[in-house]
Amino acid sequence: MGRRLKMRELNIALKDLVATDGVNASAVVTHDGIMVEYLNKHTGEAELSLSALIAMMARMAERSAKMLGKGDMEVLTAKADGGIILIERFKDFLFLVAADRGFDFSTIEHKRARVRAILSGMT
Repeated sequence: MGRRLKMRELNIALKDLVATDGVNASAVVTHDGIMVEYLNKHTGEAELSLSALIAMMARMAERSAKMLGKGDMEVLTAKADGGIILIERFKDFLFLVAADRGFDFSTIEHKRARVRAILSGMT
């Protein structure tokens, strides 16, 4: 399947994810901090530095996990006053979902699995 078609499929999957009540934004970023796709209910454009910050947070979590003898980082969760950010490492990508505080991420596991399946075909 062509890269352009995969990107369209990824965009549709992220739109479906962000359309979920309680989910505010979703992004796919490379480990190097390059934004692949970004959708946010509240703003149309990603901050230029957002992808770099996502990558940096993941690198720091990965390094900390290894230093503490916990192996490879799989998921990083950050809780804030206004919500929760989940960053999942998947192959060559970082997959972010931002949601309202108290959101149950298990309710969107099937949508996250769809995004991971699309990303599998992009590596």
